[in-house]
Amino acid sequence: MDLLLLIGITLLLGQVGAGLLRRIKVPQVVGYILMGVLLGKSALNWIRPETLAGVTSIALGLIGFTIGSQLYFPQLAKLGKSILYISMLEASGAFFLVWFSVWALTGEVYQGLVFGALASATAPAATVDVLEEYKCRGDLTTTILAVVGIDDGIALIIYGIAESFSKVLFMPEVNQNLFVSLFEPVREIGGSIIVGALLGLVFSRILRFFGQKSERLSVTLAIVFVGCGLAEQFHLSLIMTNMVIGLVVGNLVPREVRRLNEVVTGFSPPIYILFFALVGARLDVRLLPVMGVLGIVYIIARAAGKFGGAYLGAVISHAPVVVRRYLGLALFSQAGVAIGLAIAASSDFAEAGPEGAAFGNMIINTITATTFVVQLIGPSFTRIAVFKAGEAKDVYRKG
Repeated sequence: MDLLLLIGITLLLGQVGAGLLRRIKVPQVVGYILMGVLLGKSALNWIRPETLAGVTSIALGLIGFTIGSQLYFPQLAKLGKSILYISMLEASGAFFLVWFSVWALTGEVYQGLVFGALASATAPAATVDVLEEYKCRGDLTTTILAVVGIDDGIALIIYGIAESFSKVLFMPEVNQNLFVSLFEPVREIGGSIIVGALLGLVFSRILRFFGQKSERLSVTLAIVFVGCGLAEQFHLSLIMTNMVIGLVVGNLVPREVRRLNEVVTGFSPPIYILFFALVGARLDVRLLPVMGVLGIVYIIARAAGKFGGAYLGAVISHAPVVVRRYLGLALFSQAGVAIGLAIAASSDFAEAGPEGAAFGNMIINTITATTFVVQLIGPSFTRIAVFKAGEAKDVYRKG
């Protein structure tokens, strides 16, 4: 199918799907994903993963920039300790609960370690889309943005350690260097912070030369695209690089942030529709039965770990009441990082022969199937959280 025709159909159906689901108070992102399922491998097979590959980088870059631009140092200073405790405990809570649950189910420690590490990641894209859709503001919203922004960095470190131990257990003859395994995610995170900070400084200095909305849109996209390109060139975290850009700009020129966000918000909806449709297109409904008991255990243990860890972190750090009660509901989504790490783990274990290849297939199938489930229910839980906390606007209420 012609690319422009496919883009047009995807944008139209995505908007229709979002409009239909809004009538039953379901976030629009679920409609985008479902339309992607219809157009992807589960049904029509019109959208292939490689078809709109560039859209993924652009969307994640814009999402990272949006997260960072809304994190103000005065707010972070007030919530800083709670954000640190919560981020560490929700990620490690999911890791440990899934590890022990899968270990108890399969009898294999190495399988528990791998699935536990994959469970620690949270997908920020769908969560941020819900927060933008309902124009959320407040302590819970700020905490959500900060936690999902740094969560992937923590997940990378957990994965680096857990995978190293799991490969030693599975392949004792392979000499694993734990330091090397830990250094790579640290390099990725540190490099992302450095590159993002430098680009943010440059952006904040040149912004005053561009006063028109069209000029600011072009310059903002230029900086985000450069951030995406450098992140991919040097194998850095794309989301974290752009989050740091937004964080630096938002705090160096805070008066300009609202205007910048208005410009980005006006441009981003079509990109988000294509991105989430692509997420849905990658999901294969036929894998749901393959998920089986392992997938169900994974989903339940991961949800319990995220919710319990977030609650414990909020209590220990004396976070606001709304954060204690509702933050865990906003941490269910799982997508890009988990799938990317699943592919990496599958490739590593495939080198160990038929048994390793079989485990690699189990990883891919389980994570893909569970991602399908949590991507559909996660945004609705986020919506419930922000409305319960009183930080969302009912933007679709008539009158």
